[in-house]
Amino acid sequence: MKTFVAGVDRLLAVVAGLGLIAGGSFTLAWHYDAPWAREWLSRFDRARIAALPEQSWWVPTLAVVVCVAVVVALLMLIGNFSPRTTGTASVIEEPHFSAHADLSAIASGVAAELAEFPGVRRAKGTAIDDRGIPTVAVSVYAAADFDVVAFTTDAESCAAFVARSLGGADVATRVQLHIDKRT
Repeated sequence: MKTFVAGVDRLLAVVAGLGLIAGGSFTLAWHYDAPWAREWLSRFDRARIAALPEQSWWVPTLAVVVCVAVVVALLMLIGNFSPRTTGTASVIEEPHFSAHADLSAIASGVAAELAEFPGVRRAKGTAIDDRGIPTVAVSVYAAADFDVVAFTTDAESCAAFVARSLGGADVATRVQLHIDKRT
């Protein structure tokens, strides 16, 4: 996930959470006859609030709010579900020379290496951009009677090999292990 999208997601979650907590707290205070809640609620003119939907500006305002909400929701969906693929990592950057490594090929190679481990049903590797860091991401699917400790050692050695091969380039390696349920 991209850093900006993650920040916006968290900000919206915090704002919605605080709004729900405030609304729920006020409702509880009103329900249990807290004087300040009753006094604050009595300031509202109920007849005026009930007449709001009959105003001439109500329907256009409601339409604008719905349109803005739909656009924001679509932007959030696009931001959260947009492909995070990345192409290459810069291995050498000199004034007159640069070398780049294809991270998709490296991810496929790591997946093929990990797929040879006993008990692994399949492995898939992709290169993604995870919060601004190019990442070799490998998903491994294994049987229920899988030796996790030995696999972890093997996966760590693959990650160390990738780090050495890229010569200190800022690239992360992530291996996600999915183990079948016992039947």
